[in-house]
Amino acid sequence: MRLNRLSATLLLLGAALLAPACSKKSPPALPPTPGIDLRPVLEPFADCASLEQEIEDTLVLQMKAALEQGRFGYFPPEGPIAVGDAGVPVAAPTTGAAPRSYSTTTTQVEGVGEADFVQNDGTRIAVLANGALHLAHSWPPQDLAKASTTRLEGWPHALFLAGERAVVFSSVYLPRALEGDQLFCPAVAASPTADLWCGFNYQNVVKLTTLDVTDLASPAVLSEVYLPGSYVSARRLGDRVRLVMSDTLPYPDGLRWWPDVPAGATEEQRKAAFDALVAANEALIRGRTLDDWLRRGEVKRPGLADVSLGYACGDFSRGSAPVRSGLLTVATFDVPSASLVGRTTIFGEPGVVYASAETLWVATPHWWWWPAPGQRDATYLHAFDLTDPARAGYLGSGVVDGVPRDQYALDEHEGALRVSTTVSQRVEDGTVWGRLQTAGRVSVLKRAAGGYDVVGETPPFGAGERVFGSRFLGPRGFVITARQIDPLFTFDLSDPANPLVKGELEMPGFISYLHPVDATHLLGLGQQGGGVAGPMQVKVTLLDVTDLTAPADLATVLVGDGWSWSESIWDPKAFTWLADRGLMAIPMAGYDETFRFSSDLRLYKVDPAAAEPIAAAGRLSMGDVYQDDAGTPFGWWWSPYVRRSVLASDDSGDYVYAVTDAGIRSAKVSDLPAWLATIQFPPQVPTPGPLAVP
Repeated sequence: MRLNRLSATLLLLGAALLAPACSKKSPPALPPTPGIDLRPVLEPFADCASLEQEIEDTLVLQMKAALEQGRFGYFPPEGPIAVGDAGVPVAAPTTGAAPRSYSTTTTQVEGVGEADFVQNDGTRIAVLANGALHLAHSWPPQDLAKASTTRLEGWPHALFLAGERAVVFSSVYLPRALEGDQLFCPAVAASPTADLWCGFNYQNVVKLTTLDVTDLASPAVLSEVYLPGSYVSARRLGDRVRLVMSDTLPYPDGLRWWPDVPAGATEEQRKAAFDALVAANEALIRGRTLDDWLRRGEVKRPGLADVSLGYACGDFSRGSAPVRSGLLTVATFDVPSASLVGRTTIFGEPGVVYASAETLWVATPHWWWWPAPGQRDATYLHAFDLTDPARAGYLGSGVVDGVPRDQYALDEHEGALRVSTTVSQRVEDGTVWGRLQTAGRVSVLKRAAGGYDVVGETPPFGAGERVFGSRFLGPRGFVITARQIDPLFTFDLSDPANPLVKGELEMPGFISYLHPVDATHLLGLGQQGGGVAGPMQVKVTLLDVTDLTAPADLATVLVGDGWSWSESIWDPKAFTWLADRGLMAIPMAGYDETFRFSSDLRLYKVDPAAAEPIAAAGRLSMGDVYQDDAGTPFGWWWSPYVRRSVLASDDSGDYVYAVTDAGIRSAKVSDLPAWLATIQFPPQVPTPGPLAVP
């Protein structure tokens, strides 16, 4: 796979960080590395000239840092940088017009919708698979039926089903002037998946397609909005969608990452070659115009002329803290009118995105362009207002030690933002750049004049480990760290100025996702195995956190044979929970001891008061559906995994839907592994060659 120029730079930087060097300080060619900005703030650019200057200055500094670190000890290599049993149908029960209760996409904050490639509303299921939007009638479950399939441009990967609208996010690749004739993703002749392939691997434009799905059999496209950048995350509050994007600002065509140094060259000749290359690269960067760096979007509506979306330099802001190059945009989209209503862009690369009902937070890491002992990592947190329907206006910024692992590491409660991070610090060990020392920390920020200040933080915990899973529930917090053992730490956060570590529970394996069952119990998902070469199973743990000083493992179930995993371990949207029924579903995949692959959906009843708190409730497979399409190579666009599920309940019982790239299958939980109905999606069959990834 070909890498873009920014990716190549980051690879060079990463390799250089591991190489020996002969100086602890920035070399003369680089300015001193600035420390952490304790009072970060964003300020709008005064004019377009200063915006262009900032972009080019940062790219030049990045380029110089990469080459200097290579020159001080990194030598690149030669050449360019370049399924289980299915069960049987059974008789269907009698059900009503809608389920009494049903699961939806797992979200962090109640009322704040999160986009996923599967959405449902109890009677309809929308799925993105094989380059298309598939719409299905899902209730009653025995009458599950596909209504339509709509092919979409690029790689459609996330959507919202909002009443009679479906808003689909697709990643599209469009060549840009910076690439010259060396396209990042050259067209693949006669391939039906070329556009999909480029959109997945080389995405640089986000396309929002809004469809009217009043009639599931005939969805109608209302608008197609193209915005420069790559998809990071999206949230929906009522009729407003907030889309977070990042534009990576690739280096222009012709920029090189290693000079032509003849064999036997002297140190003076080698230095001259590096200096000449730096000068040539800088000339290439500064020779570009602002229109090369800032692309224009476009809006298409059926029957109307296309409209170009320009940019206003005053809509861009730069921070006072040192960050890598990039453009981080929060776009506001109105669902009923299928239109873009505003954009806010800051200079920097994106990290974790978290949203409460009122505030959207975007994290971006501090940039040490020359590593040295004494440094520790830090994260700048920028807050945007979600109460303004027109745009996400900037509210202020703060900074915390360390780096949050995911969105669940952030939580807003009664005006305080709690953040769990892994803090990595470089300490002296006799080598040039030192070694990394890690620990966990929870910090609490509150609004202050000009931004957000840290008002309290815990002492370091979990020395030598990294934060793997976090969950905040009102005035309490829970953090999992992992290395060889997997401690759960509990916190009393009732006093923001004095967050307290209250208890610790050591467990084998690791847990990466925590889900509340009730006020005093958490479900944990992770893995546990027999060492580096041993088998690995999925771990489901029910934790009793009634007493923060004495958390307890109430029950643990290990799932799978041989090497097993679940997408829910790293993506909570794959975890399905029907609270009023105490019913959980997780997709499973793995290989048994004979290396036979299987994937299915596993269901469990969870009841802390039961004799068996986590009880198996059956499994549902779609292996026979994939056998029908055995001629289709498995790849990133089409795979044999059960990836999502929907749970529903009415007076006749509990029901489950398994969702895969091949289709959807419904079943009554009490009759598993038997199933009720199955619909299939047509695969987007790749042609032989580089796209046919097995």
